[in-house]
Amino acid sequence: MALWSESDPARDSQEEYLRLREVMAAGQLEDCIDYAKKIASGTNDAYRKTQAWLFVMGAQITLRNRDELSHTISHSAELVHSCNSRRLEGQFYALVALFHHQRTGAFNLTAQNLVSGTRSLEEMTETGQAAVDAWHDLAIVYSNCGYHEQANYTLQKGHELAEACGIPVALIQGMEVRVRTALFSYYAGDPHAAIGILRDALNRVKPNLALLRFNDLEWVNYAIQRLKLLGQDVNWNVDEYLPDEPYSPEDIDLRAFATTCRLIQAGRGAEALDTINYGVLSSETLGVMEPEHLRSLALVACGDHAAAILASHTTIYALYKQIRQFQSMFFDSIGSLLDQEQLRKTAASFADQAFTDELTGLPNRRRLEQFLNSLRGQTMIGVLDLDNFKPVNDTHGHLAGDTVLQRVAGILSRNIRGNDLLARTGGDEFVVVLPGASEGEALTIGERMKRAVLTEDWDVYVPGTPVGVSIGWETLQPGLDPSRALWAADRAMYRAKRAGRRTSRH
Repeated sequence: MALWSESDPARDSQEEYLRLREVMAAGQLEDCIDYAKKIASGTNDAYRKTQAWLFVMGAQITLRNRDELSHTISHSAELVHSCNSRRLEGQFYALVALFHHQRTGAFNLTAQNLVSGTRSLEEMTETGQAAVDAWHDLAIVYSNCGYHEQANYTLQKGHELAEACGIPVALIQGMEVRVRTALFSYYAGDPHAAIGILRDALNRVKPNLALLRFNDLEWVNYAIQRLKLLGQDVNWNVDEYLPDEPYSPEDIDLRAFATTCRLIQAGRGAEALDTINYGVLSSETLGVMEPEHLRSLALVACGDHAAAILASHTTIYALYKQIRQFQSMFFDSIGSLLDQEQLRKTAASFADQAFTDELTGLPNRRRLEQFLNSLRGQTMIGVLDLDNFKPVNDTHGHLAGDTVLQRVAGILSRNIRGNDLLARTGGDEFVVVLPGASEGEALTIGERMKRAVLTEDWDVYVPGTPVGVSIGWETLQPGLDPSRALWAADRAMYRAKRAGRRTSRH
């Protein structure tokens, strides 16, 4: 996947970035990461620093280096917001979408970042190679995430911009997008469309084979072998252009898939099965169905038709599981949107934006103080602090942390009464005010909120990092200073957190 583009020579060192592109094209991704970090550490220019870190981020995704990605994403987010570039913003959102698709499986976050990336590029005024590459990269991410119609739309946007700028379209044909679109048509029951898409894609790139990057050549090689497996005659190949050994995990997968197709064509089913079973071929490269389908064809080539039938059912079940997961995540995302909409309505009923927390839509500290000073009767005040929130930011990055805070805000708001107030006072701390409630009622509501947070499926958003909440309560009597009650509730919350009880009373 092309994740680097030539920078604006008026602001950046063109020589540095051209060198990075050369190293990337040679498949030396670790060297590219080291060089990009060197560039970033050696400049104070926000634009150059941001682009360098986006390259690090893209290369780590290509290498599937997940251990370092959370930190890289968090750091890149801060840089992107500092340089005010719609192009870099669009590329950042595209990479974050790919991260969520591969790492968390969160369809809502994937789609949200893809849409944000598209809107950023649509607002982009920049032209030239860098802008064309941004559209091309976004198309590849859409394709990788399974949004083929949107992938072809964004690829076309890149082609239109390239033609307007006088940039040759030949080297940004998006072979990866074309192949995945063809496979989508194949598994949708239209093999003729798949054949047509693959043939057209190969005809487009054939005149420029010597200029293609190694990753593009691996996609071309696979397309040729897959077309032959569909019974089509292709009398040329790219063997002379391919490196002896593939470089990235994606390239390794593509080479193995192409070899499997070649062996099946030759009737060497046992060797094809060995190729599929050697190592673990990732579903991220060609989707969940292609590995199982090729396995079933290899079993047919072996003459084991019973096993081939079972394997074909496994192919269908792989798609069924993906559809069920998508449906579940879709409904979760709709629930999240409804929660946020309700929070916005609640906040609007309290005050304008000056009294609203921007991230969660909840009332802020300013509105909380105003509300407390307006109370006349006995009131219960609860201070809530998230458990295990620091590991969320440390492990998954601040974007994931923001998502957790938004989800917690929605969960808590669903578990309080209509006349209660829930506010975010900073960081991962919330305050709930229950006018007219008794201590027993407050404890009941608190237990309900804690249980709702604990039972949320946090693995969807921050895998391996459970989230809980600790609560401290204090009674605010009429005429007393609310700040003292808040302080006492805060102390009670810390005692509960230290004791592991999750709830405490002053």
